[in-house]
Amino acid sequence: MIPKINGLGRSFAGVAAYCLHDAPEPDDRRPRTSERVGWADTRNLATFRPERAARLMAATARAAPDLKRLAGVARGGRKLAKPVLHYSLSWARDETPDKREMSRAVDRSLEALGLEGHEALIVAHEDTRHPHVHVIANRVDPETGKAAKLGNSKLRLSRWAEGYEREQGRIRCERRVENNERRRAGERVPRPTGDRPRHWARVRREGMQPGRARRARAPRDEERVDLDAWRRLEAEAWEKVEDGREWSFGHLETRARKEWAELHKRQEDMRQRLDRESRTVLGRLRVWRIERSLRELAGAIRGRADLVEGWREDLDRHHRDERTALGKAHGERARQIERGARKVYRMDLVFAERRAWAVRETMREREKTRERERGPSIIIPIPRPPRPRGPERGGGGFER
Repeated sequence: MIPKINGLGRSFAGVAAYCLHDAPEPDDRRPRTSERVGWADTRNLATFRPERAARLMAATARAAPDLKRLAGVARGGRKLAKPVLHYSLSWARDETPDKREMSRAVDRSLEALGLEGHEALIVAHEDTRHPHVHVIANRVDPETGKAAKLGNSKLRLSRWAEGYEREQGRIRCERRVENNERRRAGERVPRPTGDRPRHWARVRREGMQPGRARRARAPRDEERVDLDAWRRLEAEAWEKVEDGREWSFGHLETRARKEWAELHKRQEDMRQRLDRESRTVLGRLRVWRIERSLRELAGAIRGRADLVEGWREDLDRHHRDERTALGKAHGERARQIERGARKVYRMDLVFAERRAWAVRETMREREKTRERERGPSIIIPIPRPPRPRGPERGGGGFER
C-alpha cells in the first residue's frame, strides 16, 4: 500500500475532470474519453453521479461562511484558499483488490486524516499495472463549515498504511516500518537529500551540494605511490573538473534563461488570448469548443462569471504545472552535471594513483641501477683487540 498526497487545490472541477477522464496527451490536453476509469463512488454527497459531485463540493466550499453562521461557529480567520485535497492509494502489482476492499481502504484513510464526515469523490483507474484509486476530498465540513486541519497528513497516512499491511498479513515496505519506529522513538527522519527533486531556482540559490565531488586529501595507499607526483596529478584533475563544471553550468544557465523567457512569453500570450476570447460570444464558444461540455454551452453563451473564472483557474493551474516541470527538468540536468563531474574526478584519481605508483617504481629501478653500476662495496674488517684475562681485567691476582 502506497498512499500519495498529490496536493491541495482550488478547483474541484479541474481535478475531477482529470480523474474522470483519460490521461492528457500532448495533442489533447482535455480528453473526454473515460476508458481508464473502472468505477466511481461518492461519500457524504446527495448524489451518486460523479460528474455532479464536483459542483456540489464547490458549492459547499463557497457556502462555508453561511454554514459557520448556522452552526454557531465563530467566523474568524481568513478565507480558505485551497479547499481541495487530492490523494491516491496504490496496491502492489500482484494484488487484486475488488471494489469493496478499495472502498474500505478509502474509508479508513479518510478516518486517518479526520475527514470521515467530509464530502469525497472516489475514482478507480485501470490504466496502470498496479490497482489504484484517486480520492478528491472537500476540506470544508458540510455541517460546521470549518476547514479540516491537515497537519502531518503524510505521516498519518504512512502510519495507516503500515497498519493496513499488517492487517493483510504481509509487510511490503520495510523502510516505512523502520522510519515509523524511529519517529515513535522521538527521532526525526528527514527525507534523503539526494532523492528530493530540486527546482532550478533552488539549484541557483543553494548550489548542488548533495552528490557533489569532494576533493581527495590523500591516496588510498600512501606507501605505494609517490606523494609529490600524486598531489600534482590530483590538482590537475580537480582543476579539470572545476573548469568542466563551470562551463556546463554556464551553458545550462544560458539555455535555462532562454527557455524560461519563451515559457513566460507563451503563457502571457495564452492569458491575454483567454481574456480577449472571454469578452465576446464567439470567443467564449471557441473556448467552449475546447472544453466540449454541453452542459456549459448556455453559460458560455451568456458569459457566466463563474464559468469564465473556472477557465482562468484551469489555465493558471496548467501554467503552474508547466513551470514546475521545466524547473525540475533544469534541476535534474544540474544533478546530471554533478554526477558526471564526480565520475570524471574519480576516474582521474585512479589514473593519478597509477601514475604516482609508476613514478615511485621508476625511482626504485633507477636507484637499483646506480647501485649495480657502482659495483659491490668492499668491506675491510677491523681486528678487535684481544680480551684481557686475570689481573689484566683490573681484578686481583690468581689464588693459585
